[in-house]
Amino acid sequence: MSNIPESNNPHYLVLRIIFICAAAVFILLAFNPFTSFYADVFSSLRIQMLIAALMCGCALMLLKLYKLAAVVILLCALGLGPILVSFPVTSPVNSEALSIKQINVNYSNKYLSTHLLSLRDESWDVLILQEFSDKNRHLLTQFITTTDMFGYEEVEGIPYGMVVLSRIPMVYKQQVKLDGDKLGYLKLKFMVGNTLLTTFIAHPPSPRSKRHWQNRNTLLAALKLSTQNEKGAWLVAGDLNVVPWSSYFEWQQAQTCFGQHRYSSFMPFKKGHSILTGLPIDHCVMSEQVLLQSLVVTDFKGSDHKMLSYKISLK
Repeated sequence: MSNIPESNNPHYLVLRIIFICAAAVFILLAFNPFTSFYADVFSSLRIQMLIAALMCGCALMLLKLYKLAAVVILLCALGLGPILVSFPVTSPVNSEALSIKQINVNYSNKYLSTHLLSLRDESWDVLILQEFSDKNRHLLTQFITTTDMFGYEEVEGIPYGMVVLSRIPMVYKQQVKLDGDKLGYLKLKFMVGNTLLTTFIAHPPSPRSKRHWQNRNTLLAALKLSTQNEKGAWLVAGDLNVVPWSSYFEWQQAQTCFGQHRYSSFMPFKKGHSILTGLPIDHCVMSEQVLLQSLVVTDFKGSDHKMLSYKISLK
């Protein structure tokens, strides 16, 4: 038997170096301050990066590097805490609160017909559907007599794959084009009692390439400028394809759904859905005149996104 102490065992030394370096890389990538394409992608995966670093910290603990392991675990806890834990402020739900549902349905969702039949019988004021295919336009006929719609009658096609159904008066409709029919957002105004609520609905490109990433950032910047110029109550809603801790999320200080309740709305894997494996990229953002009263996040069969159902009231 070897008399070499574990601390001097070459295999232990190699393992220690590997896990120390891995933990350092994961933490640096998670908190990198840079704004380039790849830096933003890694920063967006902060939860997953810190979970990986946490596992490295546990491995270092087993390798008896207790102090270093404790530092790694503490850094991970400090990074994950603000993302995973929230302290929502609850308030009595106003009987006149506006009920909104929003979901990225997935262009090829084979359960869409069943979903719409169920949603038709549910209680809501505004329903926002994204990634809605022109091929499914006929499924909207059941809402013609009961809702005001945007996206159904557009001859050139459903704008950016977005359909909005409203059971309250929709008094203004505009498709804001940034790059023709390729890039833009919807600007709608709803009459809530005696007050107008301006709603910006967008679905920027998923940042799967540098070009799509740049287009996403262009659209997010345009939305930010529009909200800054809006004098009354406003709401931004949609699958924005950006996490709330990204430097390109333009509403860090605003009231948001994610600020009220931590969640993951995009699940890239068919199994193992959890806040640790998903990303919070579906958002609602509100002006100071709007109060978020409740939020529920639920699965939506056939989509890799979850549905956000929330109630708001105007101050």
